[in-house]
Amino acid sequence: MNYQTIVVPVSGGKDSQLCLALALDTFPKEKIRAVHQSTGYDHPLTYDHLDWMESFYDIKIEYTKSDKYTDIFDLIEKQGYFPNNVARSCTGMLKQIPFGQWLEKNDLLRPEACLIWMGMRSNESQARTKKYGELDPEDVFPLSDLSGKYGTKFRHVMLSLPIVNYTEDEVFAELKRRGHKVNQLYSKGAARVGCWPCLLARNADWELAANDPVGREHIKKLIALEDKFLQEGNTRKLIRIHPKRDVRALLENRTLFDQPDDESTCGWCSI
Repeated sequence: MNYQTIVVPVSGGKDSQLCLALALDTFPKEKIRAVHQSTGYDHPLTYDHLDWMESFYDIKIEYTKSDKYTDIFDLIEKQGYFPNNVARSCTGMLKQIPFGQWLEKNDLLRPEACLIWMGMRSNESQARTKKYGELDPEDVFPLSDLSGKYGTKFRHVMLSLPIVNYTEDEVFAELKRRGHKVNQLYSKGAARVGCWPCLLARNADWELAANDPVGREHIKKLIALEDKFLQEGNTRKLIRIHPKRDVRALLENRTLFDQPDDESTCGWCSI
């Protein structure tokens, strides 16, 4: 099919950055639209890197944002519970719904109007390996296959995973071979550079965030919301930042490494 527009979601991370570089190798630049789905919860270094990407790749990066919530803290306070590995409302409300609205606003729901190039890799989790391990980079499937947020209205919006068969090391190596710098958070030890810290991140990422001024302030805000829920007698089940992990330890110079770790990550946000 001859898609009119190639949409590349860019998180500021390595995978989506390589997708953008490959798209620019493959399609005329005027057909490509790069989009960042902002939660207001990224690290400033991520926004700096997105600015660098705009300049380096000579392409405008557009931003989507929820028209209902100002950021993740506003979302948590208004919904009355914390996102978790079962109810990932942060992804749906702050990224997927605004992105769908952006697609509709830009008249990209028509047949062959757009193809989304997403930086998803099959070896990032067992679930992804099972679902996408047999895909080729050229394969195309409906956006609705990724999320229930995209119903029949989005049936003509198609998706491709150009780096589905890459490993993490191969992504870094390819960007290095091209001479393209990556987000500075990686050099600080971050495994992922999306939300800082992602509520589904592993202990090591929380430890890293707690030793960063921005991450530490974010953790303080999350704890303040947890305190608010407890003081109000909130009866919902998910009023703790994490069901098993005591993140307050991080502000008391204690460690999380003796506490349960997460095996799950947010697939949509890790690109």
